Amino acid sequence: MSAAERRAQVLDVAMLEFARTGLFGTPVDVIAKAAGVTQPYVFRLFGSKTKLFTECVRISFAQSTTRMLDAAEGLSGVNALIAMGNQYRSNLENNPDVLIQVQAFAACANDEVREAVREAYGNQWQQLAKRAGVDAVQMKIYMALGLLLNDLTMIDAKNPAGEDEQWVQDAYTVIDADVFAALGSLDDTGK
Repeated sequence: MSAAERRAQVLDVAMLEFARTGLFGTPVDVIAKAAGVTQPYVFRLFGSKTKLFTECVRISFAQSTTRMLDAAEGLSGVNALIAMGNQYRSNLENNPDVLIQVQAFAACANDEVREAVREAYGNQWQQLAKRAGVDAVQMKIYMALGLLLNDLTMIDAKNPAGEDEQWVQDAYTVIDADVFAALGSLDDTGK
């Protein structure tokens, strides 16, 4: 394999491992072994575990943003937000690499991670808001609901047998588009 192919292979493995156990719970030797390389080689490719992690964070945000933008193609307003939200929910269920974002928020005590997350999150916010063409309040609500989905996913709230407790059913309730649109008219700035 070329160095570029090895790098991509290490990133693929690191995405899965970091999604599972985060920056602080994932030893580099676990990533190296799963990728079929040595630990020193991983450091030679990325410089540090934190740099490898932040690269995974940037990739994860970019991929999830692209998926959401694609889902909202040709839509605007609340309809775009709903399409992006459905895609994001599907991302959480079907693409464990998105869980790196949750792990990244947890690792923000590290300055380098915090800056990478701040940049990636801000970029995601701006791209999604531009595509949907919604106001700041609607965007804030949309992003807050996404973080709720992250929380529910991390605690594995859904019962695999389908016998969810009432609070889980309530938490996963889909918000009516008209209600969501009306929420945008609530201006909480300066009050």
